[in-house]
Amino acid sequence: MTKYYMPTKIIFGEKTFGELFSELREAKVKKPLIICGKHFISSLRYRVIQDTLPFFKLFTEVQPNPLTASVDAAAKMLNEENCDAVIGIGGGSILDVAKVVACMKNYGKSCESFYKRVSPKTTVPFFALPTTSGSGSEITKYSVLTTNEGMKKTLKSDKFYAKIAIVDPQLTYSMPPELTAATGIDAFSQAMESYWSKGAMPETDKWAEESIKLSYFNLVKAVKDPDKYVRINMSLASLNAARAFSNTGTTACHTLSYAFTKHYGLVHGFAVAITLPWFLGFYAEKNEKKCLDICSFIGADGIEDGKAKITQLLQQIGAPARLGEIGFVPPDAEKIIEMSMRHKPNNPRRHTHKDLEQLLVDLY
Repeated sequence: MTKYYMPTKIIFGEKTFGELFSELREAKVKKPLIICGKHFISSLRYRVIQDTLPFFKLFTEVQPNPLTASVDAAAKMLNEENCDAVIGIGGGSILDVAKVVACMKNYGKSCESFYKRVSPKTTVPFFALPTTSGSGSEITKYSVLTTNEGMKKTLKSDKFYAKIAIVDPQLTYSMPPELTAATGIDAFSQAMESYWSKGAMPETDKWAEESIKLSYFNLVKAVKDPDKYVRINMSLASLNAARAFSNTGTTACHTLSYAFTKHYGLVHGFAVAITLPWFLGFYAEKNEKKCLDICSFIGADGIEDGKAKITQLLQQIGAPARLGEIGFVPPDAEKIIEMSMRHKPNNPRRHTHKDLEQLLVDLY
């Protein structure tokens, strides 16, 4: 039986950002590479870093759907500047890049070679500080990158786990409503997918249940009228979702999301969540108990009510609930299905070409 695994030291709570510096000292880090978004360097916390760290290098060229080319460029800086740690401060895209860069010390090839085998020569410690409440990348072994051929592909390795994850909800206070919605619904989706996953276990079910409840009952307020309490709850929802899906992986909602992002530019969280209601019904035919559990977590009376409540949640946070809203038209069906027939090993039920045709009809 698979055992639960989480090697990352997690520091959670308001005003924990400052813990970074004591953790760096303890790890004897002399010259870290900081990977962050351009907006972060205008923040007060960046000035704290400047005042506290005598030496560091900075990399800010990361896209919303990060490129393998950006990973390679950051790794080149890591090696040319002889940095001895990587600090990722940002959302999922930043953290997905940073964790791979930390495995490329003295590595002469492109990170795309990791798609064959993740075999780093040397790793440096990775310190993760999320500024959004959704991706969970700060404590997972996954990195989703866009290759030179334009395909979103997932890298997976235990070597990608952060040494330290500092989850300070104050870092999320400045998130605008749409980013709050997109990242928060991503956490909700990850938790649902973990709970019904074939790889679920008691430990992951506990974290997934907590995350489903926290995100469902706090996300609308976080989007429309945030206060520090819902920000804390959404940070915890994201962290708990990651505690769950870091071990179970995600399911078909994530598989289909890549096609919606590629062809319609739909942000990741919305791209995942748009199929949640449909897959709740589809997977209930295989594992009704788990899907009914999820419905009970959100106060729904049965599968159809659960589907309706999730659809209503999407509408309340401004996320698309129908494929027609994102630009999909029926002649697009084949290109969506072609990208979506790959099966994740933990899908509760295999989907066929005919199943996906029905999904696209039902959600149009």
